[in-house]
This record gives sequence, structure tokens and C-alpha cells, in this order.
Amino acid sequence: MTAFTEYETDVLVIGGGLAALRAALSARATGARVLVVVKRKLGKSGSSAITSGGFAAACSDLNPADDAFQHYSDTVVGGGLVNDRRLAQVLVDEAPERLRELWDAGVKFQTRDGNYYFSPSGDHRHPRVLVPKNVRGTDLTLPLLAAARAADVEILENTLIVDLLVDDGRVTGAVGIHRNKVGGCVIRAGATVLATGGAGRLFSVTSNPVDVTGGGYALLMRAGGMLRDMEFIQFYPWRLIRPFRSTRVPIQPSTFVSGAKLYNSRGERFMENYDPDKKETATRDISARGIFDQIRLGLSVDGGVILDISDVEDEQFRFENRKVIDRLDPRGINYREIPLILGPEAHFMMGGALVDEFGATVLMNLFACGETAGGLHGGNRINSNALPETQVFGHRAGVAAAETALRRKTGHIDEEIVSKWLFRLSKIRDKNTNVSSELRAILKTFREAMWLGLGIVRTADGLRQALIEVTTTRMKVAALSTERLGDLIAHIELENLCDVATASASSALLRTESRAAHYRDDFPTTDPAWLSTVVYGGGRASVRPLQVEPDEELRLSAAPLQSTRSDEFVE
Repeated sequence: MTAFTEYETDVLVIGGGLAALRAALSARATGARVLVVVKRKLGKSGSSAITSGGFAAACSDLNPADDAFQHYSDTVVGGGLVNDRRLAQVLVDEAPERLRELWDAGVKFQTRDGNYYFSPSGDHRHPRVLVPKNVRGTDLTLPLLAAARAADVEILENTLIVDLLVDDGRVTGAVGIHRNKVGGCVIRAGATVLATGGAGRLFSVTSNPVDVTGGGYALLMRAGGMLRDMEFIQFYPWRLIRPFRSTRVPIQPSTFVSGAKLYNSRGERFMENYDPDKKETATRDISARGIFDQIRLGLSVDGGVILDISDVEDEQFRFENRKVIDRLDPRGINYREIPLILGPEAHFMMGGALVDEFGATVLMNLFACGETAGGLHGGNRINSNALPETQVFGHRAGVAAAETALRRKTGHIDEEIVSKWLFRLSKIRDKNTNVSSELRAILKTFREAMWLGLGIVRTADGLRQALIEVTTTRMKVAALSTERLGDLIAHIELENLCDVATASASSALLRTESRAAHYRDDFPTTDPAWLSTVVYGGGRASVRPLQVEPDEELRLSAAPLQSTRSDEFVE
């Protein structure tokens, strides 16, 4: 163990985005020593740093027409009625308080004429989404990073956690290896929080950056934990693929509330066939499938569908779609004079760790929050519920982890796991962090296969083929040398993706219906008998009953009708 640096802390937080930062701050405020370990840069990497999403909260003092129940109803109905009701209730109840804490931390949101601007969305019956001032995730992560440093949170960057340490069902810490040098660490912790984000790099087309590779899910599975809802993967429908190719530039959902329309190569407004009432303002699962269908049926234009913004006012489009404007204006390109083509991309994992309302997993001393946790969103995350999730459940997990750690001593360290990683590091002969062409080619083939088999439209044959591809990929990777540091890191991340793909494809095979983001071409209808949760652990998927109040569906249907007006509210 002398070759590894040893750390001891009360709370270990694994991850580097908004959920990790919130968990670390809340654990520290509870009185615990906190160490955050992130594979790249804290607050500057992962999906949180690049998001253009907003923060959804029903703030009745700012909009008296809105309240927590309406936010709850939108969340559960939008989630295909398979959300964990406890988690959904906690989210809507506590989102306004966590939002005010962000204001207090110095986070700035968009305003008009000195008032907060609430962006409209087809997912929400009232405009309740506050968008960061510069439409960048770093608008939020950097103020929280500054707060974490000021609170004396310890930070270890460029370190990939490769295994959790478990002693008789209790997580006692973790083992990590460095990305930028040959070496590693052993961390003893009284409690551990997984906040590692999702697994968008499963797919060949994704909004997620290169470091979002499902590590938290894989760590949990290897340690004996349970996942849930892994069949539900969100594909963001509205990525501009023309005029942009290599850069991810999304069209904001509010654009469709403002009058934007979608057409296929025949000039058909095809979304009328998928949701006759909401059309282009349908939820993301329906919109993604509608666009994907046009592509697979040969009705696409340049690989996507046509975005028509002729009915959207200039001021509104420019305000809501800053990323588009910031890229076109400097080049003197008028967005109304060029074709705008959209296509879908893998975006968000609704599934994740099986947790309670405090983020506790089935393993003692282990918590999870943010995209690493499952249950809150059910089958489909509605617009801008991800950011409040990071703050509400990051806070809860951080406090619970601190309280756990402060009343328990750190446990035994599994020397066998530590020795395994020492041995693998001893094989490194090249400190180069680049990845070999052979490994890059394997990853490319794997991601393309997952897009086909585990993507927007699924079949039993396609899912089985995806599982076969996982096995093939594991065999190819195992046959490669990992004597170069870059190849070892890439090998670990690809193994993690294989673990996640297995859990997701197995769960999707078991759910023989179509619901929310899970669409089976061979089972195209929603089956009321499937109002249940699929859990994955111990190498198999199984069904678990969902706790639902008998009269809930009646209460949800009695909620006020949706309004998509766009308003400004004073603080």
C-alpha cells in the first residue's frame, strides 16, 4: 500500500458537477471533513459544466398561479407515471429553497427589465424555468466551487475512482488511479457519496462530454448495489446538425412554445401524428421518437428534420437561443437565411442507483445523488428538472452522509482490491495519456452498436444484439495490452460502459411495453400492468412494485390545464 497515497476523511464525494458540489458543501456545513475526488477538473468538467439547461421550481411567491402540486403533477405525468413518488414530492417541495441558496451563492439567472424571466416549456403548465445568465453550466458550478474552496473542502482532481471498498456490506472508502501520472490512492471514508453523472458516452451521438462514462453505476454494481429504471434513457430531440456539425448547439424547448414547427422532407408537420394536442411542445421522449422515425423512414433532410422558426419573433429567438446566436453573429450569418436542421442525441439517464429520499443506497454508508441516482424522473425527465435534482438531493445526500460518518468510524480496507490495482499499475510502461488507435476503434464500434440496439426505437432482437456486442467488446478489450497509461484509463471507462449497457439492455428486454423514453417497436403500446419498476443487481433484472396512492391518477387529472404563456416575475 506504500505505492498509493492514503487519505482519510469523514465524507468522500466522487464526482465533479453540481450534485457533487452541493453534496460536499452540505456535508461540510454539517461538520464533516469532506474530500471530493473528480476524474478531471472540479466544476469545469462533466455535463454540469456545459449544460444550457435551467432550474425548474414552482415559486408561488413569484408566480401565485403556480405551486408544488402542479410541478409534481407535471413531473409524474411527464415521467410516464413510474416515478418514485417520494422523490418527486421532495423535489417540488424543496426546489424553491435550494434555488434561493444558489442566489445567495451568487448564481445569476436571466432577467428582463430587472425581473427574473421564467422560460416557458411544453413540459410545464406554467413558465417556471430560470435559465443561467450566460446559458452555461459554469454559471452555477463556479460559484459553488468557490464556496467549496472557502469552506475548506479538500479536492483531489485528475483521479479516476476504480473500485469501492466494502467491508461486510459497508462501504469504507475507495481506490483511485491518477489520469495524468502513474500512481493512485486509497481513501478511507466514514461515508461515500456517488455523484458521477450519467453514461451518455454509451452512444455515438450524444450531448455528454468525453468523461461521462457511467462510472458511478459500474462502481455500485461491482460493490453489490442495486440500480433501477435503467431502460429509460433520454434522447434530446433538438440538436442543430446544420449549420453545425462537430459542435453541440441545442435549440431550447421554449422555442416551440414560441411557435417553431418541424417538417420532414415531404413538407409534413409530422409531430401532429405523435401528439395531436401538443405537437412540437410534446415531451422529449415523444419528440425524439417522432424525429427519429422520420430519419429511419427515409423522410429526413440532411440526416434530420427541418426547423421552421418563421413564426418566432426575432427578439424571442435570440433571447432563448443564445448559443446559436453567439456562434452565428460573429460570422455575419443570418439564421433566418440558412436551413436549420435538427436531429436527436443521447442526453440523460433517468435510471440509476436505487435510493431513498436521503440518497441512501442498499449498501451501508453509500449514498448517491444527481444523475447517478434513479427513480425521481420515472420514464422521462421533464425540462429543467435536472438542475434542481442536483441541489435538492445533493443537499440531502451530503447531510445524511455527514451524519452517518460522524457517528461511525472508518472501516476495514480490502487489501485484495488494493493489490489488484497496484498490480495493474505496475504493468504501465508508457506514461503517455493518449489512447491507442485499436482501443479507439473498439469504442467507436461499440457506441455505434448501442445507438442501433439500445437507442430511441428498440426491439427484442436489437437488444439481444446489443448484449452480444457487449460480450464481443469485452473480449476485444481483454486481448489488448494496457501498458500505456492512456489505454488503461480508456480500458476502465469502456468496461464501465459495458456494465451500464448490460444493465440497460437487460432492463429494456424485461419491460415488454412502450412507456415514456422506452419505446419497443415489438410492444408499441403502454400496458397498465407495467406500472412497476425494473431493478437490476446481481447480474439480473427483476420487477419491483411501485408504491402509488389509489386516488393519485384522479388527483393528477384534476390538476389545472396547462398554460404555456411566457411571463416575467419580480423577485
